[in-house]
This record gives sequence, C-alpha cells and structure tokens, in this order.
Amino acid sequence: MERKFIIATHGHFATGVKSSLDIIIGETSNITLITAYTDGNEGITKELDAALQGLAANEELIIFTDLLGGSITNQVLQQALRERVHIVAGFNLALLLEIMMADTDTPTATIIGEAITHAREQLVYVNNLIPER
Repeated sequence: MERKFIIATHGHFATGVKSSLDIIIGETSNITLITAYTDGNEGITKELDAALQGLAANEELIIFTDLLGGSITNQVLQQALRERVHIVAGFNLALLLEIMMADTDTPTATIIGEAITHAREQLVYVNNLIPER
C-alpha cells in the first residue's frame, strides 16, 4: 500500500516543515501542504476534498495537523471514519521523518504508534541534561 501525506497547519508552518523535510530526506511528491488562514483561505475543506478524491484504492492517507483541538484538526476529523485515512495531531519533525521513511510493509497504525512514542522522547528540557556547572 502506498502512502500519501497531508500536512495541514495554521499559517505557513506546513511550508517551513516541508522545507526541512526536503533538506533531510529530499524532495517528495507524495506530500500535500495545506496552509489555512493564509491568502484569503479561511478553511481547508476544498484542499482536503481534492486530496481525498485523488486517493486511489491502493493508497493510504496520513494527515498531520498542528494542534489537537485546533480548527484545522476539527475540520480534518470529519475524515477520521474513512478507511485508509489516519490523523495525527500535534506533530513534530522527528515524528514526520519516522513515519515518512517507514517501511510500507509495516501496518500504518503500528508505525504511527511507535513514531508518537519516539517523538515524545524528542521533547526534552535540554538544560536538565547539562552537568552542574
């Protein structure tokens, strides 16, 4: 099963994240960016519908949103009951990298669960790691 991705955020956050992904893993054609509330765009319905209509029978879609409970995630939740659509809110770059580079033979739900665990481990107050001065 092939995977496609949507990164949907408030403002241009998705664009910046995609720039980082391009530097680290190279340019990819299976990522759609949705930058809500920019350039007169008040929602994400049109972009989301277009991406879902283009989803083939042999493809899964993983949608990343910036904030759980935010307006973007709330709009995406309407798609949560669709087969082959997975939604992850509150992403970070480590999570995106792990999921996007994962083996397509591993079940998507397993990959997402493991990536969330690993991404949480990346959230560290670094000052606590520094030995006493």
